Amino acid sequence: MKTKLALAALTATMSLCVAACSAGGSSEQGKMHGEADYELYSSVEDLTAASTAAYHVKVGDVVSRECDDGGDAAGDGGEPTPGTEDSDPEDASPTPSVSPPPDGIEGGESENAGCLPMVFYKADIVTEIYQGASTRGADPVPLGEIIIGNVDTDKVDLEGASPLTPGSYVIIYGDSLSLDEHPGIQSVAEDIWTPVGGDQGIFDTDADGGTATARSSEVKALTDDATSQRSLSSGNLTTSVEELQEVAKGVAG
Repeated sequence: MKTKLALAALTATMSLCVAACSAGGSSEQGKMHGEADYELYSSVEDLTAASTAAYHVKVGDVVSRECDDGGDAAGDGGEPTPGTEDSDPEDASPTPSVSPPPDGIEGGESENAGCLPMVFYKADIVTEIYQGASTRGADPVPLGEIIIGNVDTDKVDLEGASPLTPGSYVIIYGDSLSLDEHPGIQSVAEDIWTPVGGDQGIFDTDADGGTATARSSEVKALTDDATSQRSLSSGNLTTSVEELQEVAKGVAG
């Protein structure tokens, strides 16, 4: 049986259905499985236009894990858990990810809407790719540290969402959510950046950004112009920070 979850702030642009695993239906018993109706972006141009901003970043430590329920009647989300910097090495019984189990996860008994397990990472900006209209002007995002929010794939298998690895480099096409826009998250008291379209908003790269590979096969070209189509027979779209910046210039006008 699939339970329709009310959309939390971090997933407001997608429709999410989650099913608790049965003993015979999954190799990872107790892990949720879901399907997300993401908007599809066939080109980097479309992805850029849908983003608040895009950055080449180095993924840092996990700040916290929390089940985002969008904010309940008391304005609370799921019980947060500390990240690596906040954990106590002497604590032999670390706090579980949620207590009691959140709605949408097997064991939750509340009649309210369910929640989506999320994980939050620090990330250092290496290079700016794109600044949308909302981030340009008097108060641009500084080239410093941001917080990236992603689906917690340790707790839920969600089609089109894959984990980030601390220490790795990625390009994130992100949607920025202010503190007021993520009432279901208690553990992060600042803006949260979530990848647009799940994996569509993530390119894997290195420190130099000379090669950047789209995680999602949905992103097939740099622009909507047919002449920009590339052969993807050998895998997903491969580009570079420099080319992505050129596309961004066209979108920004």
